[in-house]
Amino acid sequence: MHVPLTTAIPVAPEQCVSGFGTTLIVAPHADDESLGCGGLIALLRKYGQPVFILLLSDGTLSHPNSKEYPAERLRELRETELTNAAALLGVEAENLIFCRYQDRSVPSASDAAFKTAVGKLHQLLQSIRPQSIFVPWRRDPHPDHRAAFQLLTAANSQQAKVYEYPIWLQDLGQPADLPTPEEVSPFRLDISRVQSQKQAAIAAHQSQTTRLIQDDPGGFILSEEMLRQFDVPYETFYQSN
Repeated sequence: MHVPLTTAIPVAPEQCVSGFGTTLIVAPHADDESLGCGGLIALLRKYGQPVFILLLSDGTLSHPNSKEYPAERLRELRETELTNAAALLGVEAENLIFCRYQDRSVPSASDAAFKTAVGKLHQLLQSIRPQSIFVPWRRDPHPDHRAAFQLLTAANSQQAKVYEYPIWLQDLGQPADLPTPEEVSPFRLDISRVQSQKQAAIAAHQSQTTRLIQDDPGGFILSEEMLRQFDVPYETFYQSN
C-alpha cells in the first residue's frame, strides 16, 4: 500500500544541525543510516558535530539463499558497506558500533532478550552521552525498525532529544501507521548542499542497490522507485510533542 505523506511540513535550514550536538544515529540495517539520515549526517560533520552510528542487525537475511555470500561473509560485506558509506559522510570507523542482532530479530518489547538488550544500549548511551538521537519512526512497517524505537525509548534515561525518521512508511505503511499531530511535530531538513554526498553514501551499499550478489535472484534490492524517494533535497523527521 502506498501511503501519501503530507507535504505541509516546515523546512529547517541546514545550519540548525549545529544545535544537535553529539548525535547518535540508530540504524536497524546497514543502509538505513544513509537513506533516512545521510544528509543530516553530512551536515552534522560539516558543522563540526560528533556523530556515532549504531547498527543493530547483521543484515544476513537480505540474500539468504546465496552460496557465494553465506551469512558470515554477507555480514562482513554489509558492515564494510556501512563503513564506506559513513566515511563518505564524514564519520570515522571508530564511531561505528555493531550489535549484530540477527536480521529481522532485533529484540522488541515482547522478547525475552529485550531487557538485556536495553541494558547494553543504556551503557552505550552513558558512554557516548549523545545530546540528540535519531531512530526509525515508531510505527515504520518493519519489525526491526519498530524494535529499534522500543529499545531506544527504554534505554534513554539520559533524556537525549529523540527524533524519528521514516524509511518504509510511504511504501508499506497503513493509514494507522502514520504519525498524528498529537504525537509528533514533523519537520524537513534542507540537505540540498549535501544531496550528492548522501547519494554517494547510498550507492556505497552495493549489495542493496545493485545485483552485486548474483546467485540469489530473490534476494532483496531497493527498487528504483524507493531510491527516488530518497533522492530529494530534504529529509523528514518527527519530534515528539
